Amino acid sequence: MGKSKVKFNPIGEKVLVDAHPPETKVNGIIRVTDLEQNRKGTVVATNSDTTIYLNDVVVYAPTAVVSITIDEEEYHFLIREAWLDENYACDYRKW
Repeated sequence: MGKSKVKFNPIGEKVLVDAHPPETKVNGIIRVTDLEQNRKGTVVATNSDTTIYLNDVVVYAPTAVVSITIDEEEYHFLIREAWLDENYACDYRKW
């Protein structure tokens, strides 16, 4: 596990995610961004209580996060209780 660039240490089974921009093209087709679609992001802060590590890419529902601002950057704070199951917020290396 590497060192976080963000000066933030979540307590318990929580992670801090830097959201990826929404995908606007799928197979060359431009689509309208749906607010209810799942989001992708990179984990920028975590602790030893989670099985998700720094720099893992996770997929999550927009309703499963709390948006917070740290050092003028917006991040998403994911709480373990909001995940549906172990595969809901997982990294792509396991696929």
